[in-house]
Amino acid sequence: MDQEIRDKIKSTLPQVEFDNLYADHTSEANGKIIEGYLRGGTAEAEQKRIEDMKDILGLVTLKEIRLEDLAAEIGKRLALESGAAQAGALIMLQQGFYPIKDFFPGIEDTIWKLGGELPKTAPKPLDEQLKVRAQEIEAMQRQEELKEQERLADTVITAPIEKLMEQYPEVGQMTIGSQTAIAVKNMSVNMKPMIKYWIHDYKEKMGYYQHSNLERVQYVCHDPNTRSMNEEERRQLNLVLKSCDGEAELPLSTRTKKIDFSLVTED
Repeated sequence: MDQEIRDKIKSTLPQVEFDNLYADHTSEANGKIIEGYLRGGTAEAEQKRIEDMKDILGLVTLKEIRLEDLAAEIGKRLALESGAAQAGALIMLQQGFYPIKDFFPGIEDTIWKLGGELPKTAPKPLDEQLKVRAQEIEAMQRQEELKEQERLADTVITAPIEKLMEQYPEVGQMTIGSQTAIAVKNMSVNMKPMIKYWIHDYKEKMGYYQHSNLERVQYVCHDPNTRSMNEEERRQLNLVLKSCDGEAELPLSTRTKKIDFSLVTED
């Protein structure tokens, strides 16, 4: 781990958070990631990936990497494709950070968004003083993020949905629909109604080719997954699938890394 990160951890973190970073369950999680995704290449390159992974763990613990950005950071820093990056992020979240989840507000939602399940092992109970400290750290981090966002101009770019997902993995994790989960063809468990799972289900059911408007309407209006959707949710899903079929580009805010459906005017 980078010495600057190590020094920050020692000087700023509560003891319980410091201990968690070096606990057996965290070491086991690191081992799974190393064996599953970081082996290969020269010994020097392999060791650098391992040290970069430790830096990521430290920066998440310091709240300098947000939980919702973890998969993207793993992919970028460790040069992993999106599936492996998400799997590695889930290992960190479920085994490394969940045992002290009170220090990581929103960890449950992040695990769900990555398609994972909450661990069955109960997290360690923390006393009120430690919880307050965790909340203070979180508030300070959010304040810094807000200041940074104010400094950045919000740029809107337009591109096909699959190109947007490639450049901004967060786009694929956006949800469409208020249902808890959808049944995705050829997946053994139901998934959150994220854009990437809608597209997967659409292609599996309708075929891997460019579809007509009639075929899209058939899916959007009559598929079992869409029965409970309202008009606006169907509109958004139709726009995503239309873009997937190469017939439309969608606007994305580079600041929020989300599609702004309000900017889309339909023909």
